Amino acid sequence: MDREHIILREVVETYIHSGEAVGSKIVSERLKHSLSSASVRAVMANLGQRGYLVQPHTSAGRVPTDLGWREYLDTILVPEGLRPKDRARVDSLDFTDGHSAVDLMRKAASLAATALGAAAVVVAPRLERSVLKRLELVLLGPGRVIALAVTESGLVHERLLAVEPTLSRSDVERFANYLNDLLPGRSLVEVRLLLEAAQRADKDALDERTRIERQAAKLGQRALDGQGDEAEVLIEGASRVLAQREFTESPQLASELLRALEEREVWLDLLGRVETSEDIRVYVGEEAPDPGFSPCGIVVTRWTAGGATGVVAVFGPKRLDYRRAIPLVAQVGRRLGEVLEAARGT
Repeated sequence: MDREHIILREVVETYIHSGEAVGSKIVSERLKHSLSSASVRAVMANLGQRGYLVQPHTSAGRVPTDLGWREYLDTILVPEGLRPKDRARVDSLDFTDGHSAVDLMRKAASLAATALGAAAVVVAPRLERSVLKRLELVLLGPGRVIALAVTESGLVHERLLAVEPTLSRSDVERFANYLNDLLPGRSLVEVRLLLEAAQRADKDALDERTRIERQAAKLGQRALDGQGDEAEVLIEGASRVLAQREFTESPQLASELLRALEEREVWLDLLGRVETSEDIRVYVGEEAPDPGFSPCGIVVTRWTAGGATGVVAVFGPKRLDYRRAIPLVAQVGRRLGEVLEAARGT
């Protein structure tokens, strides 16, 4: 590694742990005085001229720019192996009796956030791209049915529907049986096309079976309409990030981050970015999917189960411990997919 990269590494990693601008004396000490403070200062000045470091007006030290962070991540950083304590935490991630797939995702987000002292997000797959396992219809009372769409990844999407008050429990059961003959192994898009075709077929037929199929198809379509773009977004540890100096000293940055956290489109965009990627991704500063995250670093990977793809991400100030965050996020994503995939057969 050349001298400039060695010094950039020391500046970045010192800043990650201290949050303070880094001076040449500190870097020289970290290098056990193999380079004098004057030599380090000259290299740091050159790195500043090239756009990798910047000197805050309140300090004689320097901090990385977005370009400096990217250089560090792409050419210097070597992620550490997963720590035994982190591995044990991730391996313990499993279903708890009585809990749902969403509960499991929330546990995954909490685990990652707590371990890294950051915030974490788990984004569930959009129903439109999920493979459906079954559709349960339950008559709650006259004129009210709850529809539960269960995906192969174990997620449940529910919707309350108004129906004819004369509809009986046996009618609802027959509708469900008909619909579940269509569902297994098909995506929401495919099922919708089948239901539309079923309502158009044999329009002149008057037999009981055709009547039931048409009613079932209409009810199934209502149960599934409008759910395609929905995605569960679970966020843990946001208050921990907002308590960091970058945000306590700038209410405007904190406000922008809160706005970005509430924008569902931000997370759908992130899901779209990683759906076809096998690699973990890191976004720093202006690379982030929304300007509200410009003071942040984001480490993100995908998880897959039952033909569906979701997201695991951690975020915090740019000075995240990326060496630890990258392997941890990757392992949480793998474990989440494994547990949900294994649950498909239960």
